[in-house]
Amino acid sequence: MVAVVYTEDLELYAELYRVLQRAGWKVFWKEGRGLVLADLAHLPRGQVWVWRTPFGLRAYDPQALRFLTRRDDPRTLPQGLKGQGGFRLSLGEARALAHLGGVEGALKGLTKDQRRFFLKRVRLKFGLSDPLLQALARHQVQVAGLQDHLQGLARLEAEPLLHVPGQEDL
Repeated sequence: MVAVVYTEDLELYAELYRVLQRAGWKVFWKEGRGLVLADLAHLPRGQVWVWRTPFGLRAYDPQALRFLTRRDDPRTLPQGLKGQGGFRLSLGEARALAHLGGVEGALKGLTKDQRRFFLKRVRLKFGLSDPLLQALARHQVQVAGLQDHLQGLARLEAEPLLHVPGQEDL
């Protein structure tokens, strides 16, 4: 398996290289073909987003809405990349992330307490400052198509006094 890492942080690259190399991956820096891991400064390039935390390393797959590391332990990343371990965002958390990414009506139908609860959980799970979390959320909406995903969750509502051809009142 091959991974390409986009980052300017050489410590982050070295840690990813060490962990993935031990698991049998070939790791390249900003060149080659393979699974693309990107730090927060290179979000549009990455299939998997990685960033450092005070406790270690966090990796997130925006397509699957799933974290790939457990307890910020970098050694769990190879398992997460193979689809083993990690945890997905709940539907409420995905809606909160979409809201932070600018999707109108993403939190529609939730009470004020539910909104606050899911927004707080998203902030805690990602562990990022608000500007970084909003940048990540905007890219999440583009990459995973949360706009389309959430449209299926919204109830269809008729516009009052909407004219439907063939349904005129007599």
